[in-house]
Amino acid sequence: MNRTRRALASVLALGAMTTLAGCSDWAGYDLDMLMGKVPWLSTMRKGVQIAPYENPRLPAVGTIPVENPNGDAPPAFTATQLDSVAAALRNPYPVTPRFLERGELQFQRNCSVCHGPQGAGNGPVVGPQKFPFAPAINSAATAARSDGYIYGVIRVGRGLMPSYGERMTDSDRWAVVTYVRHLQGRSATPAPTAGPQVSNAAPGTAVSGALDASPTTRAGSDSVAQAPR
Repeated sequence: MNRTRRALASVLALGAMTTLAGCSDWAGYDLDMLMGKVPWLSTMRKGVQIAPYENPRLPAVGTIPVENPNGDAPPAFTATQLDSVAAALRNPYPVTPRFLERGELQFQRNCSVCHGPQGAGNGPVVGPQKFPFAPAINSAATAARSDGYIYGVIRVGRGLMPSYGERMTDSDRWAVVTYVRHLQGRSATPAPTAGPQVSNAAPGTAVSGALDASPTTRAGSDSVAQAPR
């Protein structure tokens, strides 16, 4: 009988310890830390790995935070929030030959397989007994969409199109938007330049065809005039 009572008491004590192990400060002290003081319950409580959100090394003295001149990437959003978020997004990057080339590279790598090299929706995986459909993104319907909407679809996906948020950086997504506008004929293709251009125009005279370097330049503008500096 005594042996049975002792066994029952041990089972009840173990059950109580297991139940309360997840509680913190239930009776004025941390049970988890208390159990950690028992050698056979303290397994794997200490290690050399870095704890989540712990800074493994302090910044150097005099460290200055770096700020992106084109602004931070938009906060995370879901496909159900696409329409509302897209209305507030603007392409922060100016149209330059290098940025347009980057957009073309990313488009050919990630988008042309479905949308085709010119955005006509005739990529090699689309057709009978293949992927059922890809919209023509060089069409008037897509051209009527905002830059923010195209960016959002690339980032979170919509319909048959999957999300490319983990496959492309924020700047690459905007570069693809710029290149899509180029395919639609809505963006002026900047001519490559070997070096700085010198204008003989009088100070204050607008120079036709120059591209505004402001971060708020829309890729959809056909031409922008800028006074020489």
